[in-house]
Amino acid sequence: MDYHIFKKSKKLKNKTVNRWYYYFYEPLTGKKIQKACRGCRNQAEAYAYISSLPPLFEETKVTIATIAKYMFVPESEHVRRLEKLGKELDFKTLREKRHKLDIFVKRFGDLAIHELTVPMVINFLMDDKRSGSWKNNFLTVVGNVYDEAPFFGINNLVKPSFPKFTRKTEKKDIFTTEELNTLFNEALWQKLCIKMYEKQPMYDEGYIAIYLMFLCAISFGLRLGEAIGIRAKQFLFDYGMFVVDGFYRYEEHERTSFNKKGSAENQKIRVVPIPENIIPILKKYILEINAKPDDFVFQRYGQPIRKHLAEKWFNRALEESGIETEGRKLTPHSLRFTYITRMRREVPGETVRKIAGHNSMAMTDYYDRGAIPELMEAVKPAARAANRLFE
Repeated sequence: MDYHIFKKSKKLKNKTVNRWYYYFYEPLTGKKIQKACRGCRNQAEAYAYISSLPPLFEETKVTIATIAKYMFVPESEHVRRLEKLGKELDFKTLREKRHKLDIFVKRFGDLAIHELTVPMVINFLMDDKRSGSWKNNFLTVVGNVYDEAPFFGINNLVKPSFPKFTRKTEKKDIFTTEELNTLFNEALWQKLCIKMYEKQPMYDEGYIAIYLMFLCAISFGLRLGEAIGIRAKQFLFDYGMFVVDGFYRYEEHERTSFNKKGSAENQKIRVVPIPENIIPILKKYILEINAKPDDFVFQRYGQPIRKHLAEKWFNRALEESGIETEGRKLTPHSLRFTYITRMRREVPGETVRKIAGHNSMAMTDYYDRGAIPELMEAVKPAARAANRLFE
């Protein structure tokens, strides 16, 4: 029974009177509440009184959708609570978590949290084609729902241990010397531009911005976001150096003031040398477009080049170049792999680590890959010695 009766004696005008009361525990707070059974003169009437009261614990189902409704919503009670616990999340992180939570709610939102099982969630993810890393982040968000459940009166809930998915990180392939010279033949990009805008000439702003952006990517070992976010003041032509001090965030349409794995407090800025042969090309272009120090150097339609457009041009350039792509993973990031691999041939590893912006040599080694045709050429002098091993 939710309500409990008891008798308490009170003195009124030198006379002892017995009064009947009842108590109960408030469902959400657990606080004990005590009240009088009005008009009750004996135990039978007290029991009759509490039996007429509404039930304290209605059989209402608290669903996953109910728990998750305001989770990871900026300025919500959930987010404020996380901040008080020292877990401050930026807008991008909140949006990513909310996106995964919406997927979870769409599939399991009608269930009560205790009805959810580990096999349900794992089988759902096994049919998904996203990466192991994405799935593990999804499971973290599912765990966050269990953490939030007590704030909806769901106590003594055991948070399950979900198995982790294997992360499959694929290395990008790199370009040979011949392929680089083919891909960065300016005439190829000029020809490609004509083909791409032959039927829609009104959208043709030329090829030079995208061509030079990718030329910077291979020449400085840049990530695509770093190349898109290049500003004029990053070029220190008098010193022959280029400063990498941020990247363009595609989703937020904004540029950071720090590099990958960095922050506003710890920017992780790096400096790389500019090849002498492209200094006059870049200086001339910046002068022609009259770029101010804070201006984005490479733009399309008055804005920094969009990621999907850059990738489209890159893939079309690969097709136009005739470079063999079968069985190879060639993307804009392959330019960074290629740069680091080539720098390792002539520059000490620690120096390459610094110009690549890596925290460890292990990451620099990860990027260091040799192109098979060039490796074969490099080991030819050893062929004669190998033939005499058993002589």
